[in-house]
Amino acid sequence: MAIHSLILDSFRNHTQREFSFSRGLTVIWGENGSGKTAILEAIHTLSFGKSFRTHKQKELIRNGDESMVARGQFSIGTQEDVIAAQVTKSAGQKFKLNGKILTGRKELIGRNNVVVLSPEEQLVTKGGPIERRQFFDKMFSVSSMEYVEILQKYSRILKQRNAALVAVKENRAPLEELKSWDNQLVVAGSKLWDLRLGFITEFKQNLISMSNRYDPNIQFELFYLETVPTEENYKNKIKTSLKKDIALGRTSVGPHRDDVSLRWDNRDLRSFGSQGEHKLSLVLLKLAEMSFIREKTGIHPTLLLDDLFAKLDLERSKKIVSLLQGLESESGDPVQTIVTTTDILNVENSGLLSGVKESKTYHLER
Repeated sequence: MAIHSLILDSFRNHTQREFSFSRGLTVIWGENGSGKTAILEAIHTLSFGKSFRTHKQKELIRNGDESMVARGQFSIGTQEDVIAAQVTKSAGQKFKLNGKILTGRKELIGRNNVVVLSPEEQLVTKGGPIERRQFFDKMFSVSSMEYVEILQKYSRILKQRNAALVAVKENRAPLEELKSWDNQLVVAGSKLWDLRLGFITEFKQNLISMSNRYDPNIQFELFYLETVPTEENYKNKIKTSLKKDIALGRTSVGPHRDDVSLRWDNRDLRSFGSQGEHKLSLVLLKLAEMSFIREKTGIHPTLLLDDLFAKLDLERSKKIVSLLQGLESESGDPVQTIVTTTDILNVENSGLLSGVKESKTYHLER
């Protein structure tokens, strides 16, 4: 997969800009506030249907303007896509794929995959369970349409059951109304649990491999359910929690409450990890994500590295670069990589440019 070009109009602090990208390495450098991260954000928006920095799409519009447009040209083998995103303050967000207006993000997911490593993504290791669930749900969604469909189905049923719980609590609906939603929730939730456990079990092997290749002495582990509840057990848990759920007005049992714990040197990473351990663990998770998506789809996603070398010393930077280069040489396929940095010397000293057959550099000014 590759992105060839990107046109931005009133996107963040870019008035009108056009960029073309190497199939190998593209380096975008400049001081903070010059719009480097916005380029990666636009690529992610076109690939996944939303930003990795904000849930409020109107924040993408340049200050003082009424709308923004981002348009990218992508290719996978012989397939070529032109994807456009428009956000207006009055009408919201709209996407087009090869000139056709899309009805939802589902039509984009898995089509032109990207893996992004940015400071915002650090919540995967530092944040709560929801950030880790979102990390895994996103990865598994771009790798499997079946996962997308069951996740969306479960989310719809969950939303409807929660609305029914509120209605029962406020005496606007009888208790019997919950039974239908309970049965649907158990069926969809059990399927989601099965898929998630299977994918996480596979992903663990990718993470172990990446950690060992980086440093065999590192103990970086991921923990999740060993087995998923049976449908009968799931039903019993929902029945047991019914009074609590009505009082809260939301469902307290199910895969939407999952957590995946991360441990570094036998310590809970979220509670006891240092800044360096958090940064390195995120890098390893993202490289394992790249490897997982490659195995599932047969194609390397584009790698978006936002300020990769911040908080990493030169030795760690070189080891990470070595891992990146190893992924490319093993598969024989180019790994399109787009890097942002405040200092071009960081990229040169890391060795990222060495041996690269094709590269391009942009210098942005404020």
